[in-house]
Amino acid sequence: MRASLSLALLATLVSTAAFRLEAGTRSALVLGNNAYAHARALANPVNDATAMAGLLGNLGFSVSLHTDADLRTMRAALRDFVASLPANPDADAVALVYYAGHGVQIAGRNYLVPVDAEMARDYEVPDETLAMDTLMSALESAGAGLNLLVLDCCRDDPFSRSWRGSRSVDAAGLALPGGAPRGMFIAFSTSPGDTAEDGEGDNSPYTSALLRHLPAPGKPFEEVFKAVGGEVSDRTGGEQEPWFNSKFYGDFRFVGEGGEIPGRAKEPGQALASQPWANSLGLEFVPVPGKAGTLMARTETRVRDFRAFVRETGYAQRGGAHLFAVKKKADGGFTTEWNLRVDGGWEKPGFEQGEDHPVVCVSWDEASAFCRWLSEKEGRVYRLPTDAEWSAAIGSGRRFPWGDEWPAPPGAGNFWDHSAIRGLPGDWKGSVLGGDYDDGIARTARVASFAPNPHGFFDLGGNVWEWLADDYDPALNPPDLMVANPSLRETRDPKGRAFKILRGGAWDNFAETDLRADLRDYDERDRRDDDYGFRMVLEVTR
Repeated sequence: MRASLSLALLATLVSTAAFRLEAGTRSALVLGNNAYAHARALANPVNDATAMAGLLGNLGFSVSLHTDADLRTMRAALRDFVASLPANPDADAVALVYYAGHGVQIAGRNYLVPVDAEMARDYEVPDETLAMDTLMSALESAGAGLNLLVLDCCRDDPFSRSWRGSRSVDAAGLALPGGAPRGMFIAFSTSPGDTAEDGEGDNSPYTSALLRHLPAPGKPFEEVFKAVGGEVSDRTGGEQEPWFNSKFYGDFRFVGEGGEIPGRAKEPGQALASQPWANSLGLEFVPVPGKAGTLMARTETRVRDFRAFVRETGYAQRGGAHLFAVKKKADGGFTTEWNLRVDGGWEKPGFEQGEDHPVVCVSWDEASAFCRWLSEKEGRVYRLPTDAEWSAAIGSGRRFPWGDEWPAPPGAGNFWDHSAIRGLPGDWKGSVLGGDYDDGIARTARVASFAPNPHGFFDLGGNVWEWLADDYDPALNPPDLMVANPSLRETRDPKGRAFKILRGGAWDNFAETDLRADLRDYDERDRRDDDYGFRMVLEVTR
């Protein structure tokens, strides 16, 4: 069901102590660039980055993934990543940055190349790229005990051939870095001054080796990178020799001796609110309170998860999606509406989305198909949550997903706010939640951008409406909501089918009744909107 809005309404912390496997946060920023506008496009960096993000997620890292990023996006991604790290990290905290794509060196300094870089001369490089020094400084300022910088670049030297006469371009590949601070580990896919292969399969030789060796139980991480180097050297006949340098003097292992991962349950049946279990996509699951044998995803299903489904099944959306628009009314005012756009869909929702944003413009039927695909892939039982399970996850006795306070306090979630109305025609200030709410996000937010609820679930209020398994029944809604919104009495769509339930509110909601924890909204099972998404539950056999 759709109701329109209207106008009326960095201090460094370094430790030389041995790392304890069971402690310390793990955070990763993953970047992969293929589609260069002014240089030779590459085949594998996006595949490499996506695969690395999935693996790191399974190894207990909180991952931010960005692919085919321009300079603005790369800088913003780094800034947001550093801001997301713990304010006072302990000595066991690990921060990792992985990059796959083009890289260049100028006058002994290294630069990572965004997809929009245009560099006719070497002196333009610092303004068009992201300097490796900037990455190291940002990591150092964040204060983690161990900072890993892993670069699978230098696939070739795409620019220096046009910089004839330059005294700054000394060699292909990256330069030998200098001045790394303590706690920093730097790994290159090939030796300084050499180039690396892009690979003929889905991944580069270097990332292929990383994917195989990082999950090795009990192996110190430097031994992991030695094994990676040996494999790449053997695979390329010695033409590509990976390199690393370490200023870290502790002991860190990606996986424990017995296969344990910090903060993660080994099996679904062992999951706790404080110790989630992660599936093959890196989605974390925790128990639904009072629902034995049922785990629910802590976050909404992400763009990268749905992309994996599309890649493996070949699924293609047809028929478009309903996208947000502002319409001028006869009286001169403005209102919002959701128009069917034939070119709309999960990849084109009408606004920018990163790989870790919730997938939108998916119907109930498509969400269910995703669950069936993942069930078959993993040999488990995934499905959409029932209304009762979703209610249990949000918790009893709460008027709103964040508690009883109205309007929503700062940081409660992603709703219709000053960021959402910025740039819209007309004066929309009267529609902002509470009059002054501003979460800093115009449309969807990256999953887990706000604090979880007491049971460990993120974004049960706001960001996107979530499809549930049940048919809609008006009797599920409280009487006062039925009075406030008579359209909630509907039960059948124009084709005579039962509506499906949607809960939680979205980025475009601001009204108190729309954000109530006990509201059940609904829509047709095959409808796609730019604020409709889903999360999954997993049935567990203990």
